[in-house]
Amino acid sequence: MAAKMTPMTRNIFRSPEQRVVIGMLIWLGLLALASALVATPFRNETSASGNILYAHIMYFHGLLIGLVGLLSLITLEIFGSDHRGIAYRLILWGTLGATVLSGLGGLLDHSIADTIPLWMQIVSFFCLDEILISLSLTLFVRAVELRNTVTWLAAFSALSMLFAAIMGHIAGWMLEFGDWPKAIIGGYAKLAGLTWQQWLGNLITSHSHDMVVGVLALLVALTVAIFGPRQAHGRLTRLGLWWTTVGIVATTLVYLVAGFSVAQPPTLFAHGVNGLAGDDLVTGVGVMLGGLMALVGLALERVPGRALAWYSVALSSMIFITVVVTGYYIEFHETLYGVGSAHAPAALNDAVYTWWHQDFAFFLLPAVLGVLLAMKSLNAPARESRLASASLVIGAAVAFLGGLDYTFFNPALHGSAFAIASTGLLVIVLGLGIAIWALTKTALQPARAAGREQVTG
Repeated sequence: MAAKMTPMTRNIFRSPEQRVVIGMLIWLGLLALASALVATPFRNETSASGNILYAHIMYFHGLLIGLVGLLSLITLEIFGSDHRGIAYRLILWGTLGATVLSGLGGLLDHSIADTIPLWMQIVSFFCLDEILISLSLTLFVRAVELRNTVTWLAAFSALSMLFAAIMGHIAGWMLEFGDWPKAIIGGYAKLAGLTWQQWLGNLITSHSHDMVVGVLALLVALTVAIFGPRQAHGRLTRLGLWWTTVGIVATTLVYLVAGFSVAQPPTLFAHGVNGLAGDDLVTGVGVMLGGLMALVGLALERVPGRALAWYSVALSSMIFITVVVTGYYIEFHETLYGVGSAHAPAALNDAVYTWWHQDFAFFLLPAVLGVLLAMKSLNAPARESRLASASLVIGAAVAFLGGLDYTFFNPALHGSAFAIASTGLLVIVLGLGIAIWALTKTALQPARAAGREQVTG
């Protein structure tokens, strides 16, 4: 019977990690498409009010948690985890639980009063804790064994995300129960020199920023590690890895202090309302610049199959320009952009930038790179992988140009930016479909063994 099965059928049924990755990509792709009905810059985020909508936040938690789970599985593949071990099983089942529950809960969790969807997401958050604890322990053990920078970077990135998740849990408790129990919540806030509402605000900011930067740092580590440290020997690559490792450690410390104390990152080079937030300097220069250096160095080393390295450089450059270059410019011109004021000359531009740098640079671009890594780690066929990768990166580049147009040139609701960005997003959807198709044709090769050889080599 087995001899009569086609290669495609045999591979799908014999590779559990392949089935999980394909299923997650389909599920996350559907959630991403449905997010166009939840929040887009062209419908309901062009207001400069800066209001945060609970339903939107909880919906996008479903996407980000699924992305973290997918990256955790890819991490195990690349860093050679024992697929029969308890860590692998915990992360595999935790990823499935977290992705499904957070996604379904996010569809229905429109307010704190929606008890069942809320608890679905709460359970998914605990699944995320279990994933990050297992991943952190596994990576730190591997880092001690291997003694290479890329594994330490991956380990500290996972730990940073774990701390971010803990801060999110405490913030979620206060959103639900307020100052209760007063002896603990109010007591700690008073000890820290804060009201409980101020502590809540600090935790929410630190949680969201730290989680996103942890994901970006992990992506840098995965992209370098998938080629193996024997390839990543160039000075620029090694400098970038060290730079990013120091940056993610500094980022974690900054947000832990900001989340649990009255101390907040200072505004640097302040002039009126203009000035650069201190934490943005740490994350932008420490993690994003360091990661870009490592990836550029990797691409210049002429590694086999280095198209992925150049694609990662393109995506990282878009993130760097969107978040660091553009973000710093806006922070130094807040009198023009208005810091959320609807009466500022460039209020609409500022509002769409909020979408652009959060939903596009922090969600979509990392997800695109995650899909590229999934195809590489599971040995998807070269022809289909090239087509999918080109579609994903070209679509991202077109959408990036649309964001630039909207932020700096034409903030009209359905103007040129709408056409450009929408075209890019449609090409990304096409690329995702091709990537899923490529993964269903994956030859049954134990990527875990290849990954172990690469990282340990």
